Amino acid sequence: MVSFDDQNFHIKVAKEHHNPYISQISDDGYTLKITNAVRSAIEGNFDSIHAGLFHLNKKGIRAPLPIQNLDGKTWKMEKVPLLNEEDLCSISGPKLCGVHLLTFISGIPVSTQEYTTDILHDWGLFLARFHNAVQDLDHPGFRAKKIFWSLEYIPELRNLMEGLEDDRKKLVLSVLDKYPSEIEKNMCHLSKGIIHGDFNENNVLVQLKSTEGDAKVVSVDGVLDFEDMHYGTYVWDLGVMLAYTLLDCKTMDPLEGAGYALAGYLSLRSLSSLEISVLKTCIESRLCQSLVVCAYSYRTDPKNSYLLTSAKNGWSRLEQICSISNEDLLQKWKEIQENYVSKNV
Repeated sequence: MVSFDDQNFHIKVAKEHHNPYISQISDDGYTLKITNAVRSAIEGNFDSIHAGLFHLNKKGIRAPLPIQNLDGKTWKMEKVPLLNEEDLCSISGPKLCGVHLLTFISGIPVSTQEYTTDILHDWGLFLARFHNAVQDLDHPGFRAKKIFWSLEYIPELRNLMEGLEDDRKKLVLSVLDKYPSEIEKNMCHLSKGIIHGDFNENNVLVQLKSTEGDAKVVSVDGVLDFEDMHYGTYVWDLGVMLAYTLLDCKTMDPLEGAGYALAGYLSLRSLSSLEISVLKTCIESRLCQSLVVCAYSYRTDPKNSYLLTSAKNGWSRLEQICSISNEDLLQKWKEIQENYVSKNV
């Protein structure tokens, strides 16, 4: 199974087993996840993630469930050969990886579907459901966790731009230059809680269902990959999701596609005027983050073609959203929301 920096395996097991903690074998199998040594070294990382997964399942969000091993634990540190082990020299001592087994969640990624207004709307609605579900979730591990992919680390991108073409560097800097006045100054006023951190098109799942008339209905209802789950701002989580709706939207104007996803989110949760005003910068920042970090990582690991995924459409999408004013974009999104609601009354 593809991954940015971990190793994931979909496994099926026999009905006969010797684990006293498994009462029933999952028909869909399991995901054996080997987390990279850097993440594994974060204190409380796995305990917080697993607490989150149990919480989400209780709230009706379809997410993997951790499975206890023969020791009765849901994770264990092991010495595991990594494809990028030579890049982990910053870790002192043994390079240990956290190994855990999770139930495999059936479905197919949103990325496999042709984006329709309904799919995009439901994608945004599902994130709103996720945020509602985690309103009462807390764990010290999430609050202590430092995630490079969080909003707070956007300024660090300045240190990773060596090797970028001049026009692309200039584009990224135009976004980073807005960070102090639009994000940093307002950080303490943005609503915070436990967020997913990477609600992208490969981590959100859909299921195809048939109606009585044999029509196909697409249901957005599953979520994977909680390694970036942390205490952060809700609008950043929304901005991350909208950035990824932009990246692969080919069926309509990508900015309009993001508008339908936003409409779905707003159908269940509201945003403050401040959150609305910084949303565009959050989207631009995530696109910059993905493009700059992946370009930097590819220069150090050119064998990992997965790192080029965002670059296929990313730079043109970043140019597109940067070229429209915040006022015009918000007006476009407002009209999309109003039209979608009126058509579905």
